[in-house]
Amino acid sequence: MSHVVFDERTKIWHGSPVAPLYNPAQGLGELLHRLLARTPTRIAQISADTGRSLTYQQLHLGCIRFAQSLTGSCGLARGDLVTLVARNGDQLAAIVFGCFMAAIPLNTLDPTFRAEDYEHMLRTVPPKAVICDGELVPVLKQALEAVAIAPQLIVIGKRVNGYPTVDDFLLPTGLEECFVPQHVEDPARELAIVLCSSGTTGLPKGVCLSHAICIAHTANLWRATDCERVLCFSSLYWVSGLGVLLNATTAGAARIITRQSFSARLLIDLVEQYRITTLFMPPAQALALLGEGTIGMADFSSVRLVLCGGGAVSGELKSSFEKYLPRRRAKFIVGYGLSEIGGGCFATAGAYKAGAVGTLNAGMEAKVVDEQGNCLAAGEEGELLVRGKFVFLEYYGNASETAQMLDREGWLHTGDIARYDEEGLFFVVDRRKDIIKYAGYQVSPSELEAQIMALFAGSVLMVCVTGIPVPGNDLPVALAVRQQEGTILAGQDIVDGLAEVVADFKRLRGGVFFVEELPMTPSGKVLRRRCKEMAIALYEEQQQQQRKEGGSP
Repeated sequence: MSHVVFDERTKIWHGSPVAPLYNPAQGLGELLHRLLARTPTRIAQISADTGRSLTYQQLHLGCIRFAQSLTGSCGLARGDLVTLVARNGDQLAAIVFGCFMAAIPLNTLDPTFRAEDYEHMLRTVPPKAVICDGELVPVLKQALEAVAIAPQLIVIGKRVNGYPTVDDFLLPTGLEECFVPQHVEDPARELAIVLCSSGTTGLPKGVCLSHAICIAHTANLWRATDCERVLCFSSLYWVSGLGVLLNATTAGAARIITRQSFSARLLIDLVEQYRITTLFMPPAQALALLGEGTIGMADFSSVRLVLCGGGAVSGELKSSFEKYLPRRRAKFIVGYGLSEIGGGCFATAGAYKAGAVGTLNAGMEAKVVDEQGNCLAAGEEGELLVRGKFVFLEYYGNASETAQMLDREGWLHTGDIARYDEEGLFFVVDRRKDIIKYAGYQVSPSELEAQIMALFAGSVLMVCVTGIPVPGNDLPVALAVRQQEGTILAGQDIVDGLAEVVADFKRLRGGVFFVEELPMTPSGKVLRRRCKEMAIALYEEQQQQQRKEGGSP
């Protein structure tokens, strides 16, 4: 059992008071500048795409050159914000760490976004420069024109339309030996990175993380060692992507990287080829791996640790996955965290029961409260609140949403419904907020509803989008009321029409169901919980009918 303590009077759980692995009273760039020079000949990363290996000395030199060029020829100054949109390629670490060393904060976006997603975030967090993969230049230019801003554009890869490339920023400067990273006077207050989160409602918001929180929570995912080979498909849009990059690098481990999107077959190939020791994956990827026909023949003998989080992980998923891992030598650890805490809050490393997210990580506090804010006892369900010495600074430029998420006592209101048992194991049982999670991505129902109403005005009177819970995922589904009798509109029309204007992860994979009316409150508000119950019943009925038809002669 992990070292957690329960205060009977306050009904608050406290994680172990162990100090952070690295001193948070410094800038990320200062820490990395020192640590990268510690093991110069060790391999920092291997690209599965190019076969290129990079030593820590080479990575260190690249970071210095990028930082010098960013503030030199590029003319950026300390505090100027940079938007980064890139897959996990050879130069990504040097870009990120170079920005940290120059004290230039980053806003990391996902390379699978559509133009409207980029437009929203560029308007929310306007940058002085955008660094992106070459193939994303057209869609980002479209978004920048829509927002009417003109930051510098820097391309990763081959030159596009004369824009400078990251290669230009990695050329020798002649001043590498003189480089000193920017000193951060107040690491707990200075912005290091802006991640994306849906907060309690609505479209993504910019989660502002300080240098201190990134350092203090670096090892919250796991305590990496320099003997590990780590694989994680997450882009830096995810807090898991950032956590794996920082944790593995500061420990001196080797990261195996690829620009390719996840597939079960690719993961198996990379594990076997590079003798991966540590895997990080969301439950959707774990389930896909279990469904891969060749998994029984895969060689997972090198794997020592599988970290699984970002969605509900059932006891069945955990036990099924463990059958393919080396017995007594490998662990499958479930974790729970959020961007606003800068990493993980709970993990099952110390104790596990089916469906649990684990016990509190070191330095964390948690409680479960009712709708009036009263602390609840073991076994009672309510909203999960978490607190650490360091939490996010704010939602970028959004004081009202910040106040809803972070109260005056420093508690983060997760929006998740949870309970705990007498041993301090926590179980997340539902989400109070309406946000749908598909493949780890957060999907805003209100955004999809607005898109549907705009696309099918005159045909759809009302619509409610919700999520159908399936193992490891929520499937976005719509309940729609036709505008009038005789309207010719099929559910597939809505599915296909929406798919043309939203990112792939926002598609209505649960389908569309037409209903005569939506359940409403007396004041005229849609009862989303009732809609979800209706959608689940209709979806299950549809699945049963399809199975019945498939089994008929």
